[in-house]
Amino acid sequence: MYKLIIITIIIFASSSCKSEKAKQATALVYGSNQTVGKYIDIDDIKLYYEVYGEGQPLLLLHGNGSSIVSFSNQIPALSSIYKVYAIDSRAQGRSSDSTQELSYKLMADDIASFIKTLNLSNTNIVGWSDGGNIGIELALAYPELVNKVVTIGANYNHDNYLAEVDRFEMEKDDPLIVKTADWVSINHNSLEKLSNNPSKLPLIRKKLARLMEKYPNFTPDSLKKIQTPFLVIASDHDIITIDHTVSLYKHLPNAYLFIVPNASHLSPAEFPILINGEIIRFLDNPYRRIDKYYFLK
Repeated sequence: MYKLIIITIIIFASSSCKSEKAKQATALVYGSNQTVGKYIDIDDIKLYYEVYGEGQPLLLLHGNGSSIVSFSNQIPALSSIYKVYAIDSRAQGRSSDSTQELSYKLMADDIASFIKTLNLSNTNIVGWSDGGNIGIELALAYPELVNKVVTIGANYNHDNYLAEVDRFEMEKDDPLIVKTADWVSINHNSLEKLSNNPSKLPLIRKKLARLMEKYPNFTPDSLKKIQTPFLVIASDHDIITIDHTVSLYKHLPNAYLFIVPNASHLSPAEFPILINGEIIRFLDNPYRRIDKYYFLK
Protein backbone atom coordinates (compact mmCIF):
# COMPACT_ATOMS: atom_id res chain seq x y z
CA MET A 1 0.00 0.00 0.00
CA TYR A 2 2.83 2.35 0.94
CA LYS A 3 4.59 1.65 -2.38
CA LEU A 4 1.36 2.28 -4.26
CA ILE A 5 0.97 5.68 -2.61
CA ILE A 6 4.58 6.60 -3.47
CA ILE A 7 4.15 5.51 -7.10
CA THR A 8 0.90 7.48 -7.34
CA ILE A 9 2.61 10.61 -5.98
CA ILE A 10 5.50 10.21 -8.45
CA ILE A 11 3.12 9.77 -11.39
CA PHE A 12 1.05 12.78 -10.32
CA ALA A 13 4.15 14.93 -9.84
CA SER A 14 5.51 13.84 -13.21
CA SER A 15 2.26 14.58 -15.01
CA SER A 16 1.95 17.93 -13.23
CA CYS A 17 5.50 18.80 -14.26
CA LYS A 18 4.77 17.89 -17.87
CA SER A 19 1.55 19.89 -17.73
CA GLU A 20 3.40 22.90 -16.36
CA LYS A 21 6.08 22.61 -19.05
CA ALA A 22 3.36 22.43 -21.70
CA LYS A 23 1.76 25.60 -20.31
CA GLN A 24 5.12 27.35 -20.29
CA ALA A 25 5.80 26.30 -23.88
CA THR A 26 2.35 27.51 -24.93
CA ALA A 27 2.87 30.82 -23.17
CA LEU A 28 6.30 31.36 -24.71
CA VAL A 29 6.45 34.30 -27.07
CA TYR A 30 9.04 33.70 -29.76
CA GLY A 31 10.98 36.79 -30.73
CA SER A 32 10.67 38.18 -27.19
CA ASN A 33 12.14 35.33 -25.17
CA GLN A 34 14.64 37.00 -22.83
CA THR A 35 15.79 33.62 -21.52
CA VAL A 36 17.36 32.54 -24.81
CA GLY A 37 17.49 35.82 -26.76
CA LYS A 38 20.95 37.18 -27.57
CA TYR A 39 22.65 39.89 -29.61
CA ILE A 40 25.76 39.40 -31.70
CA ASP A 41 27.88 42.13 -33.32
CA ILE A 42 27.94 41.59 -37.08
CA ASP A 43 29.84 44.23 -39.04
CA ASP A 44 27.94 47.52 -38.52
CA ILE A 45 24.86 46.14 -36.72
CA LYS A 46 23.66 44.07 -33.78
CA LEU A 47 21.84 40.94 -34.90
CA TYR A 48 19.21 39.51 -32.55
CA TYR A 49 18.63 35.75 -32.39
CA GLU A 50 17.11 33.03 -30.22
CA VAL A 51 18.33 29.45 -29.85
CA TYR A 52 16.14 26.38 -29.25
CA GLY A 53 16.90 22.67 -29.08
CA GLU A 54 20.03 20.62 -29.73
CA GLY A 55 21.54 18.92 -32.76
CA GLN A 56 22.55 19.97 -36.26
CA PRO A 57 22.31 23.78 -36.68
CA LEU A 58 19.24 25.05 -38.52
CA LEU A 59 18.84 28.77 -39.24
CA LEU A 60 15.37 30.30 -39.69
CA LEU A 61 15.18 33.45 -41.84
CA HIS A 62 11.90 35.39 -41.94
CA GLY A 63 10.20 37.51 -44.59
CA ASN A 64 10.17 41.23 -45.39
CA GLY A 65 9.17 43.40 -42.43
CA SER A 66 8.61 40.41 -40.17
CA SER A 67 10.64 38.74 -37.43
CA ILE A 68 11.35 35.52 -35.54
CA VAL A 69 7.69 35.61 -34.48
CA SER A 70 6.62 34.41 -37.93
CA PHE A 71 8.13 30.98 -37.23
CA SER A 72 6.08 30.38 -34.07
CA ASN A 73 4.49 27.33 -35.73
CA GLN A 74 7.83 25.90 -36.84
CA ILE A 75 10.18 26.36 -33.88
CA PRO A 76 8.57 23.77 -31.54
CA ALA A 77 8.64 20.97 -34.15
CA LEU A 78 12.03 21.78 -35.66
CA SER A 79 13.80 22.38 -32.33
CA SER A 80 12.84 18.89 -31.21
CA ILE A 81 15.29 17.57 -33.83
CA TYR A 82 17.72 20.39 -34.64
CA LYS A 83 19.46 23.24 -32.86
CA VAL A 84 17.37 26.10 -34.18
CA TYR A 85 18.84 29.58 -34.55
CA ALA A 86 15.91 31.93 -35.23
CA ILE A 87 17.28 35.26 -36.46
CA ASP A 88 15.86 38.76 -36.88
CA SER A 89 17.27 40.07 -40.15
CA ARG A 90 19.02 43.43 -40.31
CA ALA A 91 16.67 46.40 -39.64
CA GLN A 92 13.82 44.08 -38.64
CA GLY A 93 12.54 42.60 -35.41
CA ARG A 94 14.98 43.45 -32.63
CA SER A 95 18.04 43.71 -34.87
CA SER A 96 19.54 47.12 -35.55
CA ASP A 97 20.09 48.89 -38.85
CA SER A 98 22.90 50.91 -40.40
CA THR A 99 23.14 53.55 -43.11
CA GLN A 100 23.72 50.93 -45.81
CA GLU A 101 21.14 50.17 -48.48
CA LEU A 102 19.35 46.88 -47.85
CA SER A 103 20.07 44.06 -50.28
CA TYR A 104 19.85 40.29 -50.09
CA LYS A 105 23.61 40.11 -50.64
CA LEU A 106 24.18 42.35 -47.60
CA MET A 107 21.86 40.25 -45.44
CA ALA A 108 23.48 37.04 -46.70
CA ASP A 109 26.83 38.53 -45.65
CA ASP A 110 25.31 39.08 -42.19
CA ILE A 111 24.25 35.43 -41.95
CA ALA A 112 27.62 34.20 -43.24
CA SER A 113 29.36 36.24 -40.53
CA PHE A 114 26.89 34.86 -38.00
CA ILE A 115 27.73 31.26 -39.00
CA LYS A 116 31.47 31.94 -38.90
CA THR A 117 31.38 33.81 -35.59
CA LEU A 118 29.47 31.02 -33.85
CA ASN A 119 31.68 28.44 -35.58
CA LEU A 120 28.69 26.50 -36.93
CA SER A 121 29.14 23.63 -39.36
CA ASN A 122 26.90 21.53 -41.61
CA THR A 123 24.32 24.32 -41.36
CA ASN A 124 20.83 24.10 -42.86
CA ILE A 125 18.74 27.14 -43.85
CA VAL A 126 14.97 27.56 -43.89
CA GLY A 127 13.98 30.88 -45.45
CA TRP A 128 10.44 32.15 -45.86
CA SER A 129 9.79 34.80 -48.55
CA ASP A 130 12.69 37.30 -48.28
CA GLY A 131 14.41 34.76 -46.05
CA GLY A 132 14.33 32.34 -48.97
CA ASN A 133 15.93 34.96 -51.20
CA ILE A 134 18.71 35.31 -48.61
CA GLY A 135 19.06 31.52 -48.62
CA ILE A 136 19.63 31.54 -52.40
CA GLU A 137 22.27 34.25 -52.03
CA LEU A 138 23.98 32.29 -49.25
CA ALA A 139 24.17 29.13 -51.35
CA LEU A 140 25.61 31.11 -54.26
CA ALA A 141 28.13 33.26 -52.37
CA TYR A 142 29.00 30.96 -49.45
CA PRO A 143 28.46 27.35 -50.55
CA GLU A 144 31.03 26.09 -48.04
CA LEU A 145 28.86 27.33 -45.14
CA VAL A 146 25.55 25.80 -46.21
CA ASN A 147 24.43 22.17 -46.14
CA LYS A 148 20.85 22.39 -47.47
CA VAL A 149 18.36 25.20 -48.11
CA VAL A 150 14.57 25.28 -47.90
CA THR A 151 12.87 28.24 -49.58
CA ILE A 152 9.19 29.03 -48.97
CA GLY A 153 7.55 31.54 -51.32
CA ALA A 154 10.88 32.90 -52.58
CA ASN A 155 11.61 34.74 -55.82
CA TYR A 156 14.96 34.84 -57.64
CA ASN A 157 14.29 38.00 -59.67
CA HIS A 158 12.39 41.20 -58.86
CA ASP A 159 10.65 41.37 -62.27
CA ASN A 160 7.45 39.55 -63.19
CA TYR A 161 7.21 37.34 -60.13
CA LEU A 162 3.99 38.61 -58.58
CA ALA A 163 0.80 36.63 -59.17
CA GLU A 164 -2.44 38.39 -60.01
CA VAL A 165 -4.75 39.06 -57.09
CA ASP A 166 -7.65 36.60 -56.89
CA ARG A 167 -10.89 38.15 -58.09
CA PHE A 168 -12.94 36.83 -55.20
CA GLU A 169 -12.99 37.75 -51.53
CA MET A 170 -12.77 35.10 -48.84
CA GLU A 171 -15.47 35.11 -46.18
CA LYS A 172 -14.36 36.16 -42.71
CA ASP A 173 -15.27 32.73 -41.35
CA ASP A 174 -13.30 30.88 -44.02
CA PRO A 175 -11.29 28.07 -42.34
CA LEU A 176 -7.96 29.46 -43.60
CA ILE A 177 -8.65 32.91 -42.17
CA VAL A 178 -9.90 31.50 -38.87
CA LYS A 179 -6.91 29.16 -38.64
CA THR A 180 -4.34 31.92 -39.14
CA ALA A 181 -6.15 34.68 -37.21
CA ASP A 182 -3.97 34.35 -34.10
CA TRP A 183 -0.79 34.12 -36.18
CA VAL A 184 -1.69 37.23 -38.18
CA SER A 185 -2.57 39.10 -34.98
CA ILE A 186 0.78 38.24 -33.39
CA ASN A 187 2.75 39.14 -36.52
CA HIS A 188 0.85 42.30 -37.40
CA ASN A 189 2.94 45.43 -37.01
CA SER A 190 5.99 43.37 -36.09
CA LEU A 191 8.28 46.30 -36.89
CA GLU A 192 6.54 48.66 -34.47
CA LYS A 193 6.21 46.12 -31.68
CA LEU A 194 9.82 44.90 -31.62
CA SER A 195 11.98 47.70 -33.02
CA ASN A 196 14.59 49.20 -30.72
CA ASN A 197 14.70 52.31 -32.93
CA PRO A 198 11.07 53.38 -33.50
CA SER A 199 12.12 56.82 -34.74
CA LYS A 200 13.87 55.17 -37.71
CA LEU A 201 10.87 53.08 -38.76
CA PRO A 202 9.68 55.38 -41.59
CA LEU A 203 13.15 55.16 -43.18
CA ILE A 204 13.35 51.41 -42.57
CA ARG A 205 9.97 50.88 -44.25
CA LYS A 206 11.21 52.78 -47.33
CA LYS A 207 14.38 50.69 -47.39
CA LEU A 208 12.37 47.46 -47.15
CA ALA A 209 10.13 48.60 -50.01
CA ARG A 210 13.14 49.49 -52.18
CA LEU A 211 14.64 46.11 -51.37
CA MET A 212 11.76 44.33 -53.11
CA GLU A 213 11.70 46.82 -55.98
CA LYS A 214 15.41 46.43 -56.85
CA TYR A 215 16.32 42.92 -55.72
CA PRO A 216 16.96 40.04 -56.09
CA ASN A 217 18.77 39.92 -59.42
CA PHE A 218 19.67 36.27 -59.85
CA THR A 219 19.65 34.86 -63.38
CA PRO A 220 19.08 31.30 -64.62
CA ASP A 221 22.83 31.10 -65.28
CA SER A 222 23.72 32.14 -61.74
CA LEU A 223 21.23 29.66 -60.28
CA LYS A 224 22.82 26.86 -62.32
CA LYS A 225 26.10 27.45 -60.47
CA ILE A 226 24.52 26.49 -57.13
CA GLN A 227 25.26 22.91 -56.12
CA THR A 228 23.59 23.07 -52.68
CA PRO A 229 20.50 20.83 -52.40
CA PHE A 230 17.27 22.87 -52.28
CA LEU A 231 13.66 22.21 -51.37
CA VAL A 232 11.59 24.84 -53.18
CA ILE A 233 8.18 25.31 -51.51
CA ALA A 234 5.35 27.56 -52.70
CA SER A 235 1.55 27.48 -52.73
CA ASP A 236 -1.01 27.27 -55.50
CA HIS A 237 -2.33 30.70 -54.39
CA ASP A 238 1.03 32.22 -53.44
CA ILE A 239 1.94 35.81 -54.25
CA ILE A 240 4.77 34.26 -56.27
CA THR A 241 3.56 32.89 -59.59
CA ILE A 242 3.69 29.15 -60.15
CA ASP A 243 5.72 29.74 -63.33
CA HIS A 244 8.35 31.73 -61.42
CA THR A 245 8.55 29.07 -58.70
CA VAL A 246 8.92 26.28 -61.27
CA SER A 247 11.61 28.29 -63.04
CA LEU A 248 13.53 28.63 -59.77
CA TYR A 249 13.25 24.89 -59.22
CA LYS A 250 14.27 23.97 -62.77
CA HIS A 251 17.38 26.15 -62.80
CA LEU A 252 18.73 24.88 -59.50
CA PRO A 253 20.77 21.76 -60.38
CA ASN A 254 19.89 19.90 -57.16
CA ALA A 255 16.35 20.70 -56.11
CA TYR A 256 12.99 19.26 -55.15
CA LEU A 257 9.68 21.07 -55.70
CA PHE A 258 6.70 21.09 -53.35
CA ILE A 259 3.52 23.03 -54.23
CA VAL A 260 1.07 23.29 -51.35
CA PRO A 261 -2.57 23.06 -52.50
CA ASN A 262 -5.31 25.32 -51.16
CA ALA A 263 -2.79 27.64 -49.52
CA SER A 264 -1.40 31.17 -49.79
CA HIS A 265 1.94 32.87 -49.10
CA LEU A 266 1.24 32.05 -45.45
CA SER A 267 1.41 28.27 -45.88
CA PRO A 268 3.74 27.73 -42.85
CA ALA A 269 1.02 29.29 -40.69
CA GLU A 270 -1.89 27.71 -42.55
CA PHE A 271 -0.52 24.16 -42.69
CA PRO A 272 2.36 23.94 -40.19
CA ILE A 273 2.22 20.16 -39.74
CA LEU A 274 2.48 19.63 -43.49
CA ILE A 275 5.24 22.20 -44.00
CA ASN A 276 7.24 21.09 -40.96
CA GLY A 277 7.00 17.48 -42.08
CA GLU A 278 8.32 18.24 -45.56
CA ILE A 279 11.18 20.32 -44.14
CA ILE A 280 12.22 17.49 -41.81
CA ARG A 281 11.88 14.85 -44.53
CA PHE A 282 14.14 16.89 -46.83
CA LEU A 283 16.76 17.67 -44.20
CA ASP A 284 16.89 14.15 -42.75
CA ASN A 285 17.40 12.30 -46.05
CA PRO A 286 20.33 12.45 -48.48
CA TYR A 287 19.54 14.41 -51.63
CA ARG A 288 19.33 12.22 -54.71
CA ARG A 289 18.54 12.84 -58.35
CA ILE A 290 15.62 10.67 -59.32
CA ASP A 291 15.60 9.16 -62.79
CA LYS A 292 12.05 9.68 -64.08
CA TYR A 293 12.13 6.20 -65.63
CA TYR A 294 13.75 4.31 -62.74
CA PHE A 295 10.60 2.22 -62.20
CA LEU A 296 10.94 0.73 -65.69
CA LYS A 297 14.43 -0.61 -65.09
